[in-house]
Amino acid sequence: MAARALILSGGYSHPFGESTGALVGIIEECGYDTLIEEDIDAAIAALADPPAMLAVNTLRWSMTQHAKYAPDRDRFAYELPDSHMDALADYVASGGRMFVIHVSTICFDTQPRWHEVMGGGWTWGRSHHPPMGEIDISLTEAGAEHSAGPAQFPLLDEAYHNLDPREDCTVLATCEIEEGPQPLAWVRKFGKGRVAVDALGHDARSINARGHRELITAQIEWLKGASDA
Repeated sequence: MAARALILSGGYSHPFGESTGALVGIIEECGYDTLIEEDIDAAIAALADPPAMLAVNTLRWSMTQHAKYAPDRDRFAYELPDSHMDALADYVASGGRMFVIHVSTICFDTQPRWHEVMGGGWTWGRSHHPPMGEIDISLTEAGAEHSAGPAQFPLLDEAYHNLDPREDCTVLATCEIEEGPQPLAWVRKFGKGRVAVDALGHDARSINARGHRELITAQIEWLKGASDA
């Protein structure tokens, strides 16, 4: 029986149907069975029977930062309860594997521990991104060692700035547009578990692009490594 991967999907203003579909294809190629869940409460409850991996492709946050979000707050605004954050952190710290992609780095802004588990993430008032466009991705030495794809590749995507990965993160890919090289993909250990973050992946075109698909595959394969005491 294949290992089980739980994918939390859906949310505000992004093509989650297509991006999650593309992500499912890669995860299943890596040997997992997949289950997609769009309800956060249900996804957290499912961690009680720990999946081999949790993949997060969602955008749910307080939506208090700008008036432009007001029309959609009733549908999408969300504040992660402390009990849910405890469950997420405990899942990873106990040996779980978590893959976080793109806008998921923005999620759960009322929970600082979300950044603690990811090892970085979007900070309102500091993080930003230029408009969607073609960007040039460069793998670091560690990224090139892990990925079977090219060390540099163009990508049509959003380049998040100032995600501030912590010193214990191993950065795999960067992009330089406005403010110097920006770390956009990294891996780290958290407790006995492992975390991989890829801030790229706006849509299926990005996820399946040559170079990016191999980078995601490399991150998921790294997550499958031995648990660390």
